Amino acid sequence: MRNAILASILTVVLVVGAAAVYAGPPVAGTYKTSNLQFDEGTATTSWAPGGYLGLGNTFYGRSIAGGVFTNDWTLGCATVVAATLIVPKFGASGQEVWKIDYAPGAIVTLGGPGNPWNGGDAVYTGTTDYYFEMRTVQYSNNVIVGAVSDHAFGAHLQGYNDNCVGWAIAIGSLRGGTPPGLPPFNYVGGGALQSVKSAAYPDFPGAGCALSPVGTGHWEDIRDITLTVEGCVVATEPSTWGSVKAKYRN
Repeated sequence: MRNAILASILTVVLVVGAAAVYAGPPVAGTYKTSNLQFDEGTATTSWAPGGYLGLGNTFYGRSIAGGVFTNDWTLGCATVVAATLIVPKFGASGQEVWKIDYAPGAIVTLGGPGNPWNGGDAVYTGTTDYYFEMRTVQYSNNVIVGAVSDHAFGAHLQGYNDNCVGWAIAIGSLRGGTPPGLPPFNYVGGGALQSVKSAAYPDFPGAGCALSPVGTGHWEDIRDITLTVEGCVVATEPSTWGSVKAKYRN
């Protein structure tokens, strides 16, 4: 009877714990989209009342290939908590440089299968410790005609040891924004920027990171990504029958 009860307990433990089983940590290394090791992506930012450079804007990015979203990576939803003008433009035309800071805690996912960091998990999930962007905005007659960004973040990956971390850098290129734009965007006569977002860019992120096809904001390409994963060693949950049985010996 005692053995039957123990077997029943172990069965329940295994069933309940199955969702928390980790197959293996991501493989340490540095991986680059420029080496065709994983997919580049696109991103959409929803505007708070302040517009293109406003506090409270929310960023959501995802990998894409051939116009189809893939599961190589996602980053969302990161919320702007500071926008600091570093270099102002002089006059109606020129460039501004901004530092955009996002709140920590945005969700990062890295798909396992098919990627060089795959260690056995279907997906690796992390949260950002920091995320910032250096954005150069170009104006002509006080109208935005383009922008490029250097994105950088660091994140802890969940389910493994405390030193399991990833860092990434990437380049963003502004492609368009919903009219009228604040500050104004150059849309006139097939101008420098798009006024209608295509399906190649994610939907607009909203409260609770819910995505909606309707919204206001801007969208960009995310290119030249460099990802480094380090320090991931041991899963924090039991993953084998033997490790579960060991808990109930004696």
